[in-house]
Amino acid sequence: MGDDTLTQSVHDRYVAVNGDHPMTAEDDAYVRELFLPATPQAMELMLADRLPLPSYVLSDGTPMVPADHGRPAEIAGGVERLHDWFVAFWEGDPESGEQEWAAYLSGQHVCLREVLPTRIKQKAERIAEAAAAVDLLRRDPHDPVARGMLGEAVDGVLAVPGLDSLLRRMTAYDRLRFGGPTVREQWVDAPRAEFLTPVPPTWPLRTERLVLRPFEPGDAEAFAIGWASEEWTSLLLSRPMNRAEVGEMVRRRMEPGDGTFIGLAVATHDGTVVGDSMLHLQGTGLSEGEIGWTVLPGLGGRGYATEAARAVLRLGFEHFGLRRIVANLDARNDRSAALCERLGMRREVDRVGDFWSKGTWTSSYEYALLREEWVAAQA
Repeated sequence: MGDDTLTQSVHDRYVAVNGDHPMTAEDDAYVRELFLPATPQAMELMLADRLPLPSYVLSDGTPMVPADHGRPAEIAGGVERLHDWFVAFWEGDPESGEQEWAAYLSGQHVCLREVLPTRIKQKAERIAEAAAAVDLLRRDPHDPVARGMLGEAVDGVLAVPGLDSLLRRMTAYDRLRFGGPTVREQWVDAPRAEFLTPVPPTWPLRTERLVLRPFEPGDAEAFAIGWASEEWTSLLLSRPMNRAEVGEMVRRRMEPGDGTFIGLAVATHDGTVVGDSMLHLQGTGLSEGEIGWTVLPGLGGRGYATEAARAVLRLGFEHFGLRRIVANLDARNDRSAALCERLGMRREVDRVGDFWSKGTWTSSYEYALLREEWVAAQA
């Protein structure tokens, strides 16, 4: 069979599977970046149902395949062994194995970065997990188990890849041939936007004596003296800073970012800045947070840090629906350790010589509080 006839035969088989839809210039550019033209030998094997059909056919008619198109056959020990190697991943369920083999040969696993049986199974598992999590979260956006499920499904956890790492971004052409949003749009982008994108509260937060609010340009002046002090910064992560550096720090904290780091200036009701507090959303499904605070020199011992930290805990547990909040601190910081204990946090970790800071290995503590513990303490 001549190359032109071979290409046309593969094109016809491809259209029978995918439909006849236009490829835009942007679609072509995406495919050329990530895929390679199919060789005549590969096309012959496609027509013999031995290798998958092309992932795409360019607007000029060129069949395109992943760079590792023949890799599964190599792993299996040859094309003649590919089928049996492939279906063995569905051991005990031969019907599903054959269905997956047919789907594999169709070339429609274009959403996967690696088209291997393990990745096909992981994709199906993560989509099922994401679907179950979305259903639960639409009933209760703070459901801690559902948050964990969705975080694992979308972003993965240790030894479990999430859909974000498994899936390619795909194209407008894919929306046409699959008749709707791409797999990534449906099971990564949409759930992330709906449930894993933090929504800030209405600012400011007010307590009996304090106002917690986003940083403003004028705050740099209030923090300049504290950050210039070797003693005041000795137990913090950063070294002393001059006025220009403090101004830059404040400017950066005023940038919106992705919403996972909430840095707040803490002021009295008359506007006097007394320190700052922060809450960093993290963990699987953004279900955990880390809290931190400072009180400016000369203003300690008045309960400002405790009052502000309680407000931030409330923000984390009630507004963001966190299931656990931690505080990490230098083990020499006795006042912050005492504050953690006043907040009802428990010291869970006592690390010895674990953290490199300012030219020396330091020890650290980690304190933690679960939402149910916080709720019980409010009763």
